[in-house]
Amino acid sequence: MAVELILPRVDMDMSEGKIAHWYVKNGDTVTKGQVVFEIETDKATMEIDAAADGIVQGIDGVVGVTMPVGQIVGWILQPGEAVPAAGVAPDAPQAVAEAAPAAAPEAAASAPSTLLRATPLARSLARERGIDLNKVSGSGPDGRVLAADLSGTKRAASQANTGALNLHWFSRHEGAPLVLLHGFGTSQGSWRALAEQLRDLPVLGIDLPNHGKSPRAEIPDFDAVAQAVLERLDSEGINEVHLLGHSMGGGTALALTGLLASRLRSLTLVAPAGLGPEINGAFIDGILRASSEASLRPWLVQLFGDASRLSGSFVATALQELGNETKRAGLAAMAARLLPDGTQAESLRARLEGLVIPVKLLWGTLDRVLPIHQATGLPANVALHTLAGIGHLPQIEAAPLVAALVRQQLGASVFASSSPQAT
Repeated sequence: MAVELILPRVDMDMSEGKIAHWYVKNGDTVTKGQVVFEIETDKATMEIDAAADGIVQGIDGVVGVTMPVGQIVGWILQPGEAVPAAGVAPDAPQAVAEAAPAAAPEAAASAPSTLLRATPLARSLARERGIDLNKVSGSGPDGRVLAADLSGTKRAASQANTGALNLHWFSRHEGAPLVLLHGFGTSQGSWRALAEQLRDLPVLGIDLPNHGKSPRAEIPDFDAVAQAVLERLDSEGINEVHLLGHSMGGGTALALTGLLASRLRSLTLVAPAGLGPEINGAFIDGILRASSEASLRPWLVQLFGDASRLSGSFVATALQELGNETKRAGLAAMAARLLPDGTQAESLRARLEGLVIPVKLLWGTLDRVLPIHQATGLPANVALHTLAGIGHLPQIEAAPLVAALVRQQLGASVFASSSPQAT
């Protein structure tokens, strides 16, 4: 059954938007729930998932063009299906192959529709609740599924929470992937700007527990976070990896060094947690309390060395990432264990001792969340890069520079692995 890819309405005031990025191309096979494109509005950016399994067709790949809500931007087809012709009525049958004989008029008139029709709100609710729209009887025009049609529908058993962390491939290529681990209160989507600079490499991001699309979990320490990441990598069938961790994700990467052992090819840390007790506890408390863009903005500005880099879209997206009260409760519980009383409870400095892989540490000189002096006194095997004029988010403020340093790091790992001194 052909399923439309449409520009959805993500808030009540939205009448138009634009596609900021395509994660797929025509001919790609996708699974339900896989991110296919990203939309941008005046208020936020949001990733849009596939509503069904199938093959992507009919997209033009254009980005940055404003279009109305509800516009069809592509299709998810089943093998043998063709992209529906423009102007064809929704209930009209679509040709499945050029060689297929035309159906008799009587058969065509009685053939069931192969198109899934649903309003943007219905699609959004279905994704949120794990509902298969193919199994919902629509009450709208031409059988279109409305939001009201989803009332009381149970979450599909196949969508039951398994506890696995959400993993997203930014780009797939041969070789050990670069695994991106994000900071507190955000998600793997925060790496988008950097991942765009590295699209010729295998790159994936993981939502840490209580973040993004990953489930809520009780997290006593960084080792527990690392164990959850390791299990997700194992379930994906990934053996060797390069790690790039920022802030809390950097602490997680440090905790992963022992678990991965010889599977770890290189380690890049960006203003990582775990190298000293100090942290801007007021910042953590502030973002957890903020319930509006107005109250969140003053805290988010502390992330940047250049305050002008904080956009309205960044603020709106950050507010969405923090989520509802349930999600915030999970984040608060995690902060209470990892950062009690605004202090980093764990020291992970010893995890850097004895590593024979390339290790880089990147830190902005204007970081107001984690102080740069925590980068002093580290083992001699750690290459330190101080980034002048940059705050806590080098991967956003200096994405090209960070990308170049990551490429350098991955190249160094190839040399190290082929060196007779490497163990």
